[in-house]
Amino acid sequence: MSTPLLSTFLIFFSLYFNQNHKYFPEKSDVLNPDYVSYENFFPIATLDLTSQGIEDKIHIVFTSFDPDIDHNEPFPEGDYIDNYSFAIESDGLLKPTFKESALEIGNGYMKYFIEGKSKFNESKSQLTTSILRFYKYPEWLQFDQTPKNSRGENMKFICQADIYKVFNDDCWLYVFYDESDRKVKIILQRD
Repeated sequence: MSTPLLSTFLIFFSLYFNQNHKYFPEKSDVLNPDYVSYENFFPIATLDLTSQGIEDKIHIVFTSFDPDIDHNEPFPEGDYIDNYSFAIESDGLLKPTFKESALEIGNGYMKYFIEGKSKFNESKSQLTTSILRFYKYPEWLQFDQTPKNSRGENMKFICQADIYKVFNDDCWLYVFYDESDRKVKIILQRD
């Protein structure tokens, strides 16, 4: 890690280290009740960033989609299986902006889905360090995909996570937030 990068990491690590974060929260603590029964959602953390001026709790939820689904139909314009959003409701819970049909798992993907779910459940009890990385800017694996809010402004970057440590999907998850839109955006990139 280069010196400027190391310095940035240490600054942000110290900013976030003493926060009241909860790792692997229950689905019922982060999702709208209509979505709690779906097995596709894997809550990684709930971040309390009030000391950073963010009043909403930031729930980080990895969602496993079958890559063989129609990538356009169940998602709002601009979203797809590697770029999806959650609305933050008045009670602080997340509601997916995509249709429930996006959560269907076909027979061809079921084996991988079950393996991923098993790895996630094992990780919850065995992981001793956070998979979250707090940087000033995302360290993109591919290209800059910083999302825009409804006003055309960049959403606030929160953190990134190595998903392979908790699920059998070799990707990095990037978390963005917008206070005025009350939205959390998840972007996945693969090497």
